[in-house]
Amino acid sequence: MSDPFAPYCDDTSGSLPDWPEWLHGQAMGDEAFAAAHDALSALERSRIKQTLARMFAAHHPGGAMAHSVTLGFDPDGLAMTRLCPRPFGLVVIGAGFASPSRLLAACLPALLARTPLVGVVRADADSPWPKPLLAALELCGVEAAFSLASKDMARLFSELRETHPRGLVVDFAGADRSSPFPQGLSVNPSGDIGVWRTSARGFDLEALAFAQAGSRVTVWGKAGSLPEGMAAGEGDFADFLAKGYEAVFVPRGRMEAALGAASGPDLVLGPGMECFWAFPQVTVAAFVHGRTAYAARPQHAGRGV
Repeated sequence: MSDPFAPYCDDTSGSLPDWPEWLHGQAMGDEAFAAAHDALSALERSRIKQTLARMFAAHHPGGAMAHSVTLGFDPDGLAMTRLCPRPFGLVVIGAGFASPSRLLAACLPALLARTPLVGVVRADADSPWPKPLLAALELCGVEAAFSLASKDMARLFSELRETHPRGLVVDFAGADRSSPFPQGLSVNPSGDIGVWRTSARGFDLEALAFAQAGSRVTVWGKAGSLPEGMAAGEGDFADFLAKGYEAVFVPRGRMEAALGAASGPDLVLGPGMECFWAFPQVTVAAFVHGRTAYAARPQHAGRGV
C-alpha cells in the first residue's frame, strides 16, 4: 500500500528548509544569470536545452518522491517505509570547473527528487563564473549560486550539518573533509574521455568540447581536424577500450562491445549524445531519504504463536 503525503516531510516544524541567512549575501544576482544567458549563442543554448530534456527523460522520476509504503512478507513480517526528499542538494565546484553538462548531471536528479533546496557553490575562486555554467543553471531553474572562500565553506558545512543533517553534497571540488562535512558524493570534475570515430563526421566534436569543457578528450579512428585541446589516439578498438577512459563516445554498432569490455568504462555514449552526461552515483534515489520500521503481523487464533 502506498500513500502520498506532503512534498517535504523531514521537518516536524512545518516549515520548509532554507539556506543560512548570511549565505544569501554571497549569491549571484539576476543580472549575472541574464548576462550569461545572453552571452551564449543560440546554438549553445539549444544544446543545453536539448541536454536538459534528455536528462529529465533518462532519470524518469515517475511521480511524487514523497510517499509511504507498507508491505507484508512471509511468514508474518510487516515493513513500513517512509520516503521523502532530502532537505537540500548542494553542488560544490572549484575554480577550474567548466562543464555545463556535468553540472546539469549533478543538479537534475535533485530537482527530480523534489528537493526543497538545490544550489551550487563555487569555492575559492577569484575569477568570474564561466558563463555556460550560469546559463545552464538559469535554464534548468537553479538560481541559488554562491561564491565562497574556504573559511565560509567550513562555516556553511557546519551549519548545514547542524540544521539539515540529511542533506546531500555533490562534491566536484575535493572539499576539505576535516570540516564538519554533510553527507557527500565525490565526482570527477573533468576526467579522460575517449572518442572512436569511423568517419570525420561521426561525432560533433565542437559540441563535445563545449559540453565537457575541462576534460581531456582523445579522438581515435578518423580524427580529422580536432578542436583545440583534443588529442589524436592510435591503435585498434581493443587498445581504445583498454585506456581506462571515464567515458567513451562510440558508434551505435560498437556500444555493446564497449559495454561488455572487461576494461571498458561505466558510461558509453553514442552519436547525438555529445552534450549528455550521467554519474552512476548521482541519481534521483540519492536525493531521497528513507526510514523503515519492521513488525510482526498479529496472528489469528489457532494459527501459530
